[in-house]
Amino acid sequence: MSSLLSINGLEKVFLEDSNPISAVKDISFDLRESEILVIFGRSGSGKTTLLHLIAGLESISQGSILFQSNSINEMSPDELTLLRRDNIGFVYQFHHLVNEFTAIENVSLPLILNGSKRYKANNKAKILLNNFGLGHRENHKPSELSGGERQRVAICRALINEPSLVLLDEPTGDLDRETAEQVIKELKDYLNNSKASLIIATHDKNFEKIATSIKTMDSGIFI
Repeated sequence: MSSLLSINGLEKVFLEDSNPISAVKDISFDLRESEILVIFGRSGSGKTTLLHLIAGLESISQGSILFQSNSINEMSPDELTLLRRDNIGFVYQFHHLVNEFTAIENVSLPLILNGSKRYKANNKAKILLNNFGLGHRENHKPSELSGGERQRVAICRALINEPSLVLLDEPTGDLDRETAEQVIKELKDYLNNSKASLIIATHDKNFEKIATSIKTMDSGIFI
């Protein structure tokens, strides 16, 4: 089976007061369809930067990222926007929900922007919210939701376009143990039903039970 994602010699260097700081160093791996890669590592180890590079949210200093054999390095900003819209779902550590929108409006937004009718987008959003235990909160705005509820809304939003790759940055960081286990189960079910692949950057050891591969990151490298 060909790789969904192929990364070779990836590096990211930031310049801070003219001093180079290597956030990601010589990272290489392949990810195939229906795989779940879990990346463990302390805060500041480079996990978030790696996810941002894969999604085209940060420029690459060196190396290559191929998504479905297409080079992310060579894509224009518009092409990267379409890639994220159609093929890559991203769950940010700090939610990034639209404060003026309800939960169901936040989740359905990517579908509506993609040309779906509002009622179809809302129906699909309802199903996702119910699956993640938020059916009773669909008409609440982010300010009326707990941190854990906002995170689950963000996960639903990332999944609604049925992307082939989902990147999740600390997806259970704000969740209690019981809710975290529910989220992990739903993510596993989602993968089984969609054949998508997941890359999960986390501290949560419970993700070990659904991982097809595990890596640990420290100081920008896999150890």
